[in-house]
Amino acid sequence: MKKSILAGSLALVFGVASACAHADTIFELTHSTCSSGCNVLPAGTVDLSQVTTNEVEVTVTLTSDYSFRQAPDSNHWALVFDLSGVSGSVTASNITSGPTSQTFALQSPGSYTDAGLGSFTYAFKCTTCAKGATGTPTQTLSFLLTGTGLTEASFVSNGSYSFGVDVVGLDQAAGSGTGNIGAPGPGTPGDPGPTPVPEPSTLLFLGTGLTTLGGLVRVRMAPARSRQ
Repeated sequence: MKKSILAGSLALVFGVASACAHADTIFELTHSTCSSGCNVLPAGTVDLSQVTTNEVEVTVTLTSDYSFRQAPDSNHWALVFDLSGVSGSVTASNITSGPTSQTFALQSPGSYTDAGLGSFTYAFKCTTCAKGATGTPTQTLSFLLTGTGLTEASFVSNGSYSFGVDVVGLDQAAGSGTGNIGAPGPGTPGDPGPTPVPEPSTLLFLGTGLTTLGGLVRVRMAPARSRQ
């Protein structure tokens, strides 16, 4: 009977952990369409984290080889992406960048082409980034995106890519060129798909539950051993 209770408790812990589990979705920027190379790959990651209902935090992190740049034409945007299943307007807040703070602005929905990656509906433009390599690069962009029905799964491929980023290489001689780099969309040949990463709080909750149950097992089995 006691074993049944413990087994049920263990199942409950796993069940609650699964229900409460939250996993960030991470895409890798692995496909270069740079006219000048961009041979150092992956160039970075795009991390999606569901903050609350209708809100997703997006964080773009470039490697030390690249920086965001200000596009010299309409075929390069700091960040482009598509959404599906979201109704009404989509807004961005808490926009931050670093280590050098720059001004990034979400554009009105439209048709934004990133050369080599295709057309996307949403785009961010960096209005203060340098057009070429800089001594103090900007390598992170983070913002909170809000829209009715928005989830991590709302970020979909345009047919080939889920995200596109316009970069300038900080070491051209080492092969970090300048241009657009994309995160292949699910189903694209060679794309492993986005990676789910459990939150530390979920793992801590599960570990605490298992430790507690382990203690209960030892306590309840001790009397049984003493009677033998």
